[in-house]
Amino acid sequence: MNRSTSFRHPLAACSLGALLVLGACSTSKDASDDTDTVDTDTTEASLYQQLGGETAVRAVVAEFLSNVGGDATINWMFANTDLDRLGDLLHDQICAATGGGCTYGGATMAAAHEGMAITDAQFDALVGDLLDALDTLDVPYSPTFDGSALADPLITTLAGMRGDIVEDADGDQVYFNQLGGHASVEAVVDGLITRVAADSRINGFFASTDLDRLNDLLVEQICDATGGFCTYAGRDMMTAHAGLCIGDSDFDALVEDLLATLDDLGVPYSPTIDGSALADPLLQTLSGMRADIVEDCAS
Repeated sequence: MNRSTSFRHPLAACSLGALLVLGACSTSKDASDDTDTVDTDTTEASLYQQLGGETAVRAVVAEFLSNVGGDATINWMFANTDLDRLGDLLHDQICAATGGGCTYGGATMAAAHEGMAITDAQFDALVGDLLDALDTLDVPYSPTFDGSALADPLITTLAGMRGDIVEDADGDQVYFNQLGGHASVEAVVDGLITRVAADSRINGFFASTDLDRLNDLLVEQICDATGGFCTYAGRDMMTAHAGLCIGDSDFDALVEDLLATLDDLGVPYSPTIDGSALADPLLQTLSGMRADIVEDCAS
């Protein structure tokens, strides 16, 4: 199905809600869910049944999660997610929303997503993944979700959740998003590690370091420190650098490599790192770590 490349479709609100709050969501079947959900006094089936019931809905969920896993815009948000459990939760949430006999018992979308700084771009990427799943499985929906196609009622039913999930719509309120989000942080870290590995002044400190693991930890640390949806799982700076005898000149060399990386990527910083340019807060944070990293081993 042809559609605009700018997705502002409401179904993603439900999907993002279930995806991002895996730990908070809890769904269960009503005791009567083994019985036919069609009212015995009418011939009209529930939307859940019209969509094809459990088999069809689970197929959409599986295709959707596959698309999300390959989507670099958002897949990093699910790096630690149990996808099997997530698939079950998504099925149950859709089942509840379409009259399939499930009861959703999780947190509200607003409460579950508070502080996640989700942007319109991330929301729209997820919508694209969902609509691609519907396209792949030939589940019809209309361009404007006007009720003329099978999936339209599902989409309109869940439309109201978008406003509870997107928190930093334009990506200009949270520093992590101002930096360009996960992709931009990854680019900075990749460039920095490449420069450090080639810098004879300090590359000896990393001779036995797993650079891929270091890369992941640095991305995680910067994401966490700048308000992104990450939790840094590494050691504190003092513990991580204890006994390495890193001097001020070594620290300065690292900073120079970072500044050169920012130059390569066109990320602006001010000459005095006074907070007036985009990268200044990041550089100020690094500068604040000097005391925990530099160690006088002369004595």
